[in-house]
Amino acid sequence: MNIEKLVRHLKEFTLNEIEMIAECDCKTELERLLNENKIVFEQGLYKYKEEKLKQEFIICTKQVTNYQVITIDSAIEYFLENYVKNNCKLNTYRRYRRILKYYIAPFYKNKNLNDITCADIQKFFNFCKNRNLPPKVLKNTLALLNQMIKYFQNLGIIDRTCNFQVRRLSDKTNFTLDRIIMEV
Repeated sequence: MNIEKLVRHLKEFTLNEIEMIAECDCKTELERLLNENKIVFEQGLYKYKEEKLKQEFIICTKQVTNYQVITIDSAIEYFLENYVKNNCKLNTYRRYRRILKYYIAPFYKNKNLNDITCADIQKFFNFCKNRNLPPKVLKNTLALLNQMIKYFQNLGIIDRTCNFQVRRLSDKTNFTLDRIIMEV
């Protein structure tokens, strides 16, 4: 029988009481519990000492951010070399490089990547729409821009203020601004 469990359950007892309940000689086990300070002997009674729960505290401080200023051209180069080259096929790499070079870089040429907002994404959408890009190319361009922004956010280089999603096309001929979900 587990004497420690029995002691914990009884809380207060005499040697005769616990031996009668356990139906065994409990002296050695009680001595061990006394030595481990799990029980005490006071006024002819053994008493179980309740363990005080240890309270642990977490100290929260303002998180130090290591956000960096990165130009759109540097971001594109870094993204192509460190992500696309390592994770995509050659044709995908070429297509991404073309989209980034001909559509995204000209629009954001005077901006840093961490300065791009959801309002800038909407302006970029209108810019691409005015260039008469086919719906699939427009969707792919916005999805690639989102992928690049998420990549740098996950690296901790830029903050997470610019969040958006591009929905899949259900009607291939119809891609509008309401298909972009902005998260503020």
